[in-house]
Amino acid sequence: MRVFILFATLLLSTFSLTARTWKSASSDKSFDASYVSNDGKLVTLRKGGRILTFSIAKLHADDQAWLRANHPPKEKGKGVDKTTTAAPRGAAFDTLEFGDSRKEVVEKLSTSPNVVSSVPAAMIARVGLNGTFKTKQTIGGLHCYLYFDWDGNAKLKEVTLRTKGKSLDAYSGTLRNNWTELIKLLTILHGDAVQGAPYPNSADLQDGLILGSHLWRTEDEHSVLLGTGQDGNLYSVVVRITNERIKANPTG
Repeated sequence: MRVFILFATLLLSTFSLTARTWKSASSDKSFDASYVSNDGKLVTLRKGGRILTFSIAKLHADDQAWLRANHPPKEKGKGVDKTTTAAPRGAAFDTLEFGDSRKEVVEKLSTSPNVVSSVPAAMIARVGLNGTFKTKQTIGGLHCYLYFDWDGNAKLKEVTLRTKGKSLDAYSGTLRNNWTELIKLLTILHGDAVQGAPYPNSADLQDGLILGSHLWRTEDEHSVLLGTGQDGNLYSVVVRITNERIKANPTG
């Protein structure tokens, strides 16, 4: 079965724009971008035609305080996210659906012909689910590893496919090949991207940043984001499949 069957997807949420200057935690880098959304761990921003996803912990303390004051994450109480009781379902990845429980995710992936686990099933509870499963076939020469995010009800709300971190030397080679093949696969699945940009320049990346190049919509009006990311001195290609609706830049 072709690898592209793995990628079915995502998203519904509100969107607001607040243009401001953002700084890195050490204040050595700053940039202007519009606020899109955040989940308490990651913040999504728009800079021109690019979608940026940052680890909030990598932002300056002033920016973290601004997010808490102006865009606090969804209210949670006793482990239940009060705003996600009607979270949208729909295809997420392979046979996974948004709203699946962790148990359902493990069961579905364990029987999927399209992914493989790096540990025995009995060990998953001990080592954790993130990064345990990877695509059975390579995409542009690289496997993509699966990571998951959950809402306050412990239901699936986002699936991320990410290559293993590579050195800067691989950025214009194997990582670009993976990015190129993913564009082909996602286009087969979802048609032309509603927004696309050239391969991100490594000089535009910084620690904790995912720089989006492409945005697709599914027939359920969910969204798929493709880009590249940096974590320390390592670089990777990232596909975010999320139930948070990302609006396309009106100017393309």
